Amino acid sequence: MSKYTEEELNRVLSDTGELLKDIPLSQDYDLEDILAEFGTGATKPKAPSRPESPEPEASPPVAEESEPAPAPPPAELAPEPETAEEPAPAGDETAEAASDPEEPKERLVSLEDVMDRTVSAVMEEESAQRQMEMAQEEAAARKAKRAALRRARLAACRSFFRKLMAAKSRPIPKEDEEALPPEPDMDEAEFEQKRLCRRHRGAALRCLLPAALLVGITAAEALVTLPAFWTDTPALRFGTVGGLLLLEAAFALPLWREMAALFRERRFSCAAGALVLFLSCIADCVWCLVRGGEHLPLAGAAALVIFCCQWGAFLRCEGRRESFHLANLGGTPPWGVSKTEAGAVKQSGRIDGFYTHTMTPDPIEKGQNLLLPLLLATACVLAGVVCLSDVKPGQPFWVLTALLTAAMPLSLPVAGALPTRLLARRLSHSGCAVAGYCGAKNVSGFRRIIITDEDLFPSGTLSLHGLKIYGEELGRVLSYAVAVARAADSQALPLLEQMLSDNGGHAEKLDDFRWYEEGGAGGSIHGETVLLGSAYFMRKQKVRLPKDLKVPSGLFLAVDGQLTAIFALRYQPSRNVDWALRALRRNRVIPVLAVRGCNLTPDFLRRSFKVDAKPIYPDVQTRLTLLEKTRAVAPAHALIYRDGLMPYAETVLGCRKLLLAVRRTGALVCLAAVAGLLLCYYLTGIGGYASLTPLRLVLFQLLWLLPGLLLAGQVKYF
Repeated sequence: MSKYTEEELNRVLSDTGELLKDIPLSQDYDLEDILAEFGTGATKPKAPSRPESPEPEASPPVAEESEPAPAPPPAELAPEPETAEEPAPAGDETAEAASDPEEPKERLVSLEDVMDRTVSAVMEEESAQRQMEMAQEEAAARKAKRAALRRARLAACRSFFRKLMAAKSRPIPKEDEEALPPEPDMDEAEFEQKRLCRRHRGAALRCLLPAALLVGITAAEALVTLPAFWTDTPALRFGTVGGLLLLEAAFALPLWREMAALFRERRFSCAAGALVLFLSCIADCVWCLVRGGEHLPLAGAAALVIFCCQWGAFLRCEGRRESFHLANLGGTPPWGVSKTEAGAVKQSGRIDGFYTHTMTPDPIEKGQNLLLPLLLATACVLAGVVCLSDVKPGQPFWVLTALLTAAMPLSLPVAGALPTRLLARRLSHSGCAVAGYCGAKNVSGFRRIIITDEDLFPSGTLSLHGLKIYGEELGRVLSYAVAVARAADSQALPLLEQMLSDNGGHAEKLDDFRWYEEGGAGGSIHGETVLLGSAYFMRKQKVRLPKDLKVPSGLFLAVDGQLTAIFALRYQPSRNVDWALRALRRNRVIPVLAVRGCNLTPDFLRRSFKVDAKPIYPDVQTRLTLLEKTRAVAPAHALIYRDGLMPYAETVLGCRKLLLAVRRTGALVCLAAVAGLLLCYYLTGIGGYASLTPLRLVLFQLLWLLPGLLLAGQVKYF
């Protein structure tokens, strides 16, 4: 069986015929030639050369052969086997090799070999082409796979960084109650914070006296000419300063206890920085007592740092005590505030988790664990650089104390504690409490606040002003109205139920209840279509209304497209709601109306409260979804014990103010520390001690403290 198909052989034969078409066939072939080419494969014997014809070249010697046998008869086609040639002697072979080279024999190529070679060449070419195409396809596939893998990796990186950087857009995970650690009762928590408040308040008051004396001595050294016995007696001058500083450190014993407790928790506080500064200043005093000194030790600046650290500890405990006191008096809160994608929302409250969130450190305390060691280490390195330079200061510990003082701004201990305490005191008067910075962060975040019917018009502000019936009995009208109002959870339901109870009726069963986008609700009662809503809703439903209608806030009832009754409602605006809407407008917080009442529209609120709060009035489906969120239980981030919009708005606005105050004060602290370090390093490096006096360093600290106090005070003003 041939290794080529019939189609391939036909194609090769046709190609060969085309190639040999123009070649003339001038040579004749005999039977022996044909048998030699297509027969058994024996070569044709060469004809003997003629002697008479001169040869241009000598023919090679041919070995002697026996006389050839007579030719076979023509009938016999099979040739006889060739006779074996006798081997020539070795000498003859050597002589033949030494003679002229033999003329090359002409090799005959068969047509089958030509066809076989041509087909093989074509097949090899096609195979090579197919292999090349397959290699190209594999390379393209690998390239596409690498590109797809690269795109997948890039998409994964983008998704990771998008989730990392856009945390606000992620859904807020529900708090796991089992993940909360065991918490003490609010009574025990309040008692513990009250005990710490008394301890830190007494320590702060005791530290105030030596700090004031040291600042006074520092000012007197620079502004007043002191007696000679003071300036000429190093033991009196430096001993007094060192003794007052030691006395203040002894008064600040609660601060050092708190620092040790934080060390056991592997936390670094500003009290540790104050301790390092105190030790450096005491070493400077000892240096001056032993070897003498030209400059007064920076005990006044160090005393201010210790006092501010003690004051900050008191403010932190006082703010927690205010929050725990309100939670202890109120018990389980009726409402709490949570954060959703639509904004802050008031939900059902709970007390579990409030203690844990309140005791969570704020960003200032967390930043002290990272930033303060870096600042203190930088100050020590810069002090070593100055002392080893060509300046060679006479008081090396004075240089170290100056750099450490610059690295410890006075606003650092109070940056987070002061605004938290001010906000807790302000909200406690309104019946609210926030769980520190952690609670404020989980409440605030969006400039939106979700408001319901009860927030705008609390219980007692809605009354029935009149009733008009069109061709129906009062009992039937009230039963139909109560059925629809109960299904819609209308704010006018208590008024209608009271009227129905006075008339001795009962509500009918409502089927196929549905909301309408135009501001109303409806259903089916005994096969009749019942609609309840505003005048605008009735007009949209093709219900004819009286031409002389003058009811700005009424509730209309229609049965089978016919007006049945009009309930005239009166909304009494509250001053607290008016103040809350104005406060939201001032602070650029947008109200989102998640209301059920058909009359509570932005235009109605503008007419009622004489203020344009620019609220968002979403569609009915969105309002119903937001209303479902208000019925959930909120985490214990913020507690509200009073009804109305004002406590709710104060809580949301206060949380926003607290976040802004803490962040801005933290940025101010970093700026003050870096600026102080650079300035002190420059002045001590060039030996500019005339500019870097103890009094000027104290003034530098106080000036950086003033903006922090002003920023913290803004928390109280909405």
